[in-house]
Amino acid sequence: CSDPFVVMASAELPRAMETAVTARMINNGQSCIAAKRFIVQDSIFDEFAEGLAEKYKALKVGDPLDPDVAIGPLATSAILQELEEQVQRCVNAGAKVLVGGKGLPTSPSLPTTGTYYPPTILTEIPVDAPVAQEELFGPVATLFRVADVDEALAVANNIPFGLGASAWTQNAAEGDRFLNELEAGSVFLNGMVKSDPRLPFGGIKRSGYGRELGREGILEFVNAKTIWIR
Repeated sequence: CSDPFVVMASAELPRAMETAVTARMINNGQSCIAAKRFIVQDSIFDEFAEGLAEKYKALKVGDPLDPDVAIGPLATSAILQELEEQVQRCVNAGAKVLVGGKGLPTSPSLPTTGTYYPPTILTEIPVDAPVAQEELFGPVATLFRVADVDEALAVANNIPFGLGASAWTQNAAEGDRFLNELEAGSVFLNGMVKSDPRLPFGGIKRSGYGRELGREGILEFVNAKTIWIR
């Protein structure tokens, strides 16, 4: 939950931005391992934010049966209502809406009926605001500006959840730190978080315990027996 997507200055930026769209918008943003908090180094923050905003603006919202549509409705009206309230609380806390936001001046036109929410990007959210630690279950990305790898790790780990995380860097030392210090059940370096039947899947902290898939997942379904004979 609240999966971080960290982008450092050495990252292959075009590929990171392209993947960021897919990672956030998979299943209209309603995925436990979808990227949700984008933590970007200061020197490339503006370029990343502007590029991501242009890609979000190009996503068509509407009937999912239409092949030209990229974003369909949310699963329930309750999810929609919660997302609307969370975004509003972000704005109240000082966040800036870069693109999207239902009912706001930046919002695109939406279908008149249905549980639709536009692709949205929020920036300038105080890291200690409650909404900075909540999961936004829908097509809303939150962007955080950081100075270096230390601050990136601090922001990424400053949540009670730890399911998946991804980090983008071409610096080997930074990569090692992210792989070892990001607090998540899965850490992907220069790639999107996803599950695979061959690999164990699960989280830490309030994202649960135990694993499914892989050898470790099979062991969750068996009883270990201790046998002692004299």
